[in-house]
Amino acid sequence: MQAVPILGGPEVMAIEEINRPTPAANEVLIKVFAASVNRVDAKMREGKYPVVTEKDLPYVLGRDVSGEIAAAGDEVSSFLIGDEVFAFLSPEHGGYEEFVLAKSDEGRGQAESLDAVGAAAVPLAGITAWQGLFDQRSLRSGQPVLIHGGPGGVGQFAIQVAKAKAHGSRSQYLPGTRTSHPISAPTR
Repeated sequence: MQAVPILGGPEVMAIEEINRPTPAANEVLIKVFAASVNRVDAKMREGKYPVVTEKDLPYVLGRDVSGEIAAAGDEVSSFLIGDEVFAFLSPEHGGYEEFVLAKSDEGRGQAESLDAVGAAAVPLAGITAWQGLFDQRSLRSGQPVLIHGGPGGVGQFAIQVAKAKAHGSRSQYLPGTRTSHPISAPTR
């Protein structure tokens, strides 16, 4: 199968042939349809993120993927072969591959309203927004919230989640949701 590993600096990028992995008992093998590129991927590639060091090379980047279940370990009961999923991968597996391993609890069924590219954009941005609003700030219904960087991936999720919390909605997406009081930063 093909993968795009880090082989050195940012100027070195090539498609390499690697062995197709086999899932352990609690893992699934995902046939990757789309993988997102996040800021953390760029930092790792530049050597500015300590998770990946030179001794780890070659290393395949990509924490967010969407695709379908191609194989599952004996202990996996939450997915069937062919299920469409998206996943936030643990650091030992990279999504810039044709097939990637994921622990069965790292994946979720893909909403019918999302295509593969949209689904691959969800995990890291969505988790970061949730952590900022609820894990770090314990946002409760009715509380005001200021979200910086609303047009970005994390900001868009944060606005959606905060609005849903304010309205008691469990909707997957609130159509037409905009910021209540947008503040435009001055241009330089």
